[in-house]
Amino acid sequence: MVNLTNPKLAIETFGLTALEAMSCSLPVIVPTVGGITELVENGANGYKMNVQTLDEIGVQIVRMLSDNDLYLRLSSSASASSRRYAENNMISALEKVINQ
Repeated sequence: MVNLTNPKLAIETFGLTALEAMSCSLPVIVPTVGGITELVENGANGYKMNVQTLDEIGVQIVRMLSDNDLYLRLSSSASASSRRYAENNMISALEKVINQ
């Protein structure tokens, strides 16, 4: 999944579309600015890239799709990363904050 939100025009505060993609085991490419960056560990479950560099983004997409081992590693990590935001995990985290 590629999110090309231009940070000069808008800044993603969370990035629900990226999280949804990750929960479907899809690696993501997101901007380098905003809350959406908290979801992505560069090179582990996707990439943070300057959205103005479309040629570089294209190269990265081709690289991911042509290297099966890389894609499977990114895919597995994306899925695992998304589970941090699963309902039970979020409820537990909120309860800890509330009960402090």
